[in-house]
Amino acid sequence: MKDSRYFTPGELAKLFGISKQLLLYYDKNDIFSPEFVDENGYRFYVLSQYFTLQIIISLRKLNVSLKEIKAYLKSKDINLLKEIYRNKQQEYKKQIEELLYLEKTMQQKIAFLNDIQNLPLNQILLELQEEEHLYFSEDISFQTPIKHRMNILAKHMLPVFSHPSFQEYLMGFHYDSSEFFYEDLITQYNVFISANSKLHYNNPIKKTKEKGLYLCVYCNAHYGVIDSKIKERILKFVEQNNLHMHGGIYLFPLRNFWSTSKPKEELVKLCLRVEYTD
Repeated sequence: MKDSRYFTPGELAKLFGISKQLLLYYDKNDIFSPEFVDENGYRFYVLSQYFTLQIIISLRKLNVSLKEIKAYLKSKDINLLKEIYRNKQQEYKKQIEELLYLEKTMQQKIAFLNDIQNLPLNQILLELQEEEHLYFSEDISFQTPIKHRMNILAKHMLPVFSHPSFQEYLMGFHYDSSEFFYEDLITQYNVFISANSKLHYNNPIKKTKEKGLYLCVYCNAHYGVIDSKIKERILKFVEQNNLHMHGGIYLFPLRNFWSTSKPKEELVKLCLRVEYTD
């Protein structure tokens, strides 16, 4: 039928740069149907339906659901339209906050990568550190198969990677200081991650890295294995400076599989709380 009062599906679709299949989809979902279908099954839209489709296309570009669009088209109530816009405004505010957070995180990561290229390696430093709240994994025994140890680590990291958005996190390893300096005595360790209100842990093992004076060393380490000479230097430094080791060893990976494929380039920051005995 040729009638200047009507659009065919192809004609109407072309006006919006969409497919005829999308018009059929809207019809099947009772969102936007042709004015009439002739005896041969041909579908036709009246000219005024162009404006209705304009509303649908525009709201869909704002990711308004078809359910909301359908409800609005039934009434075209101005208050309902304001509600739709307000909801989208709040949604966009959250998206902007998320993007600003990601931008800041990327800046910090770039600065971090720049910093680790200029670290004073193998030097023993003393620094004051603030209190940190951490989530510890269960004890991981070196006597268990490596696959079992990996499963514990992965389980502890799962809330980070199952979160719908990118989450920055601080992750490391904790050793008993009485075992750490004697390789033959090391029996177990823990994985820890910085406490984050966005991450959901069921009954986490909460521990606090205390505020205080820490002995720190930036050094090479592959899978947490520290050169025995570094350990010897730490023990000697502690003795010569009348220090007392307090608590466990914290190893913070700085350069790992993320930024190198060479084990000898992997770096950690070793931190051990100390106190002067005098």
